Amino acid sequence: MTTPARPSGAPAPLLTAAAIAPGPDRTLTFVLQNRGVFAGHWLLPGGRVREGESAEQAARREAAEEAGVILGPLAPTGIYDIRGRTGESGPFWFRMHIYRALRPCAVPEGFAPDPAEIGGVCQGHTRDVLPHPTDMVVLNEAGLADYDPALVDRLLTADGVAMAPADMAVPR
Repeated sequence: MTTPARPSGAPAPLLTAAAIAPGPDRTLTFVLQNRGVFAGHWLLPGGRVREGESAEQAARREAAEEAGVILGPLAPTGIYDIRGRTGESGPFWFRMHIYRALRPCAVPEGFAPDPAEIGGVCQGHTRDVLPHPTDMVVLNEAGLADYDPALVDRLLTADGVAMAPADMAVPR
């Protein structure tokens, strides 16, 4: 994929990665975020790509740290630019790499995430979980959910978030 050019002197996006981790009985793994720009929302496990780490390695690490799941084979699923602004930290721009685990993985019994970062872990059906609208887009485009596109657009707008595949200049 090619990415849109950024103006000279503009900051580069923060590289992030997330994992679509299927669980038992056709569920998906979600974490309740306690900090960051999406605090208070259910999200796919994910986070920042560390120095010297690939996006795939980051997706695996974040899934293990946040949800306790050890991912088997992964398939790259998409790359998205996510932009917005928060009252506390100002503007943000993430380039989010998405990977999909090809085999189900269960959250281990007794797993406890870092409570400063994660408020809960669930393996639920998309009909029962309302994640942040960025993850609704990801799951819809991966063919794993059918969240109403008009609702997703309204929620993105309400959160002041623009999202587009990284190879497109036009946000959704």
